[in-house]
Amino acid sequence: MFTQFVTLRYYEYLSEEIRNMKKLLGIKNGDPVHDESANLSIEKKLKIWLDNSPIYLVSRWFDTVDCVKISSKLASKRWATEITLRDRMFLKKMGVTLPS
Repeated sequence: MFTQFVTLRYYEYLSEEIRNMKKLLGIKNGDPVHDESANLSIEKKLKIWLDNSPIYLVSRWFDTVDCVKISSKLASKRWATEITLRDRMFLKKMGVTLPS
């Protein structure tokens, strides 16, 4: 029961953080870097994804994020990592730091 209680608390915390994040996504806030059309477009895509995905699927999406460093130009043209701009923005807004 204790484990279920702790899990429920984490689930509620994550749900609340995502609800608060969705309120601010895609809205201009006066910051010139934030208000660029490219950034707002990514935020709108993130909001659509969060609106259409339950919390458990959002958490499952990130269960195997790997960072892959590619050393050659040819390989970098052929290789795509799992982390999209939308995913990177979500993780950044949740406070997760990723290596560059």
